[in-house]
Amino acid sequence: MKQKIIITTLFLILFTDLIAQDTYYYYKGKKTNISLSEQSSRKNKVSYSINLSNNKSLNISDIFYIKLKKENDLKLLRAVAKKNNAVIVHQNKFMPLWYKLKLLSNANKSSVEISNEFYETGNFANVDPAFIFNFNESSTNDSNFADLWGLQNSTNPDVDINACDAWTITQGEGVNVAVLDTGIDIAHDDINDNVSPLSYDTQSASSPAIFKGNHGMHVSGIIAAEKDNNLQVVGVAPKSKLISLSHDFSVSPSISEEMANGINWAVQNGADIINNSWGDQGGIFYNNLHSALLEDAIINAIKNGRNGLGTILVFCSGNRAPNIDYPGNFHDDALVVGSINSSGVKAESSAYGSDLDIVAPGVEILSTVTGQRIDSRSGTSMAAPHVSGIAALILSINPSLTVKEVNTIIESTAQKLENYTYDNNQGRPYGTWNEEVGYGLVDAYAAVKMAKEYNALTLDDINIVCYDTEKLINLKNNHNSSIQWKASSNVTIISSTNNSVKIKAATSTSYGKGWVRAIINDGAILQEDFEVGTPQYDQGKIEIHPRHENSSNLLLKKWTRIRLTKAWPYQRKNDWEWNVEHSMVKPSTSKGIAIRPLKLRSIEIKARRKNECGCGAWISNSFEVK
Repeated sequence: MKQKIIITTLFLILFTDLIAQDTYYYYKGKKTNISLSEQSSRKNKVSYSINLSNNKSLNISDIFYIKLKKENDLKLLRAVAKKNNAVIVHQNKFMPLWYKLKLLSNANKSSVEISNEFYETGNFANVDPAFIFNFNESSTNDSNFADLWGLQNSTNPDVDINACDAWTITQGEGVNVAVLDTGIDIAHDDINDNVSPLSYDTQSASSPAIFKGNHGMHVSGIIAAEKDNNLQVVGVAPKSKLISLSHDFSVSPSISEEMANGINWAVQNGADIINNSWGDQGGIFYNNLHSALLEDAIINAIKNGRNGLGTILVFCSGNRAPNIDYPGNFHDDALVVGSINSSGVKAESSAYGSDLDIVAPGVEILSTVTGQRIDSRSGTSMAAPHVSGIAALILSINPSLTVKEVNTIIESTAQKLENYTYDNNQGRPYGTWNEEVGYGLVDAYAAVKMAKEYNALTLDDINIVCYDTEKLINLKNNHNSSIQWKASSNVTIISSTNNSVKIKAATSTSYGKGWVRAIINDGAILQEDFEVGTPQYDQGKIEIHPRHENSSNLLLKKWTRIRLTKAWPYQRKNDWEWNVEHSMVKPSTSKGIAIRPLKLRSIEIKARRKNECGCGAWISNSFEVK
């Protein structure tokens, strides 16, 4: 009897502790409140629903994710799992430090509590309680709108993305755009030639992708519907290739992992851009809940995609204004896109705020749907693929650009919409910004032009730096890099900007080799070498060219080549001034002169270096004429 009382007491303590521990979870090592209200019945102790403080419902299942600190911690994971009535389901094949675990039916703990306990041991890098997010599309509006105003707006010519002008430069050749959505109907004649044979279904974790709804089909047509085929519509990047990553957006315990796997698979299979027209509907259900596993996939794409240049991630801002959808708002280097109508006004439902980067056409957008049809839909889901298409145009013209550079181009070339006031913002370095429309409306033509010019940074080529005259060295193709300038000790920096440096010789007697370096914020260094000051050269020797038979200082009364040895490395054709007695002289070259003595006597030949700073000392030698 005594033993029964003890067991019952322990159970009550554990159950009370369970309720307490369910009120928070760990996100990036920080205890984060969930703000739970009264909980619903728990007939199943490990899979249940709870009510959030906003009267919305959130499901928690019997699975959760654990990230190891190192690979050989698997044995430790097994031991802790067994102790807590959990089993390992599998290792994530794309992020091998992450493991999926499942609580056994006899466990009296939730995924939230058990993941908290795992993290609190201090033995694991991260945890994810696998909140069951709803990433389904928010809304659509069908209409009879039959014109692609987003590409060319005949009613309001200043409110489109200038696609036609951009196509005179590129149409997106050679770029792969992955669409993580409900799949693509590959039988549709206006898109089928642009669909890659590579595809992946994130729910079955296998290829090929499966067509699961028109949302993904509509998004895909906006990106890459075919051009000049006498059919229906045209995409922003009509010669890019589409990689389908299918998911039906149904709510499931594994949804975060499934979306993460889609992103990781796309990165591993050559996606240059991933379009994500999905999100958590402005967090209305989830408050500050996150998926660390999904976020690791986003970080991996941005950091490691495209062989280290980074995969471009485009997310819609969401249709639950004002709150921007998660996970698009998670990472600064993911582009978050809001929606405008054909008058250049933000769509009423388009989410906005500090995480909004840009806006694009998203109201009554005509695109492809199944059954060889087209349809008009609205939402930020339609705005995001306009930006993905522009990113494809950019990368087709300059594939060496990094994620930050592509984002910079898109943001800094945006068109300012007349209905909004833009201000300087400390966190927004690429121009003026507005919280409702970001940097403004994307401009495909301006972006492609900048991408074409956005080549490797180069410094002006200069030869001489003097004391009395300032020289300006320009850094070409620098758009937003922060530059630190340095110079050799015989050079003084007078002034500098991110795009130029003004210099002169340090003193009136400074001479020799000099340099200026531009140290870029990513660690790269550009250096320009030049000569400093009046030539100071006393090591040269004037001699008869070896090709002549004379082995001494004897000259014949015929044309003979005279050369300089140990010449200054910056020597050019007109760097030397010659003075020759009693002889005919042919024009000088960078290597010497040709002379023909006129008298049988000793003659002196002199030379000195000159540049725009002045002349150096004479070097001389005497020769006997035979």
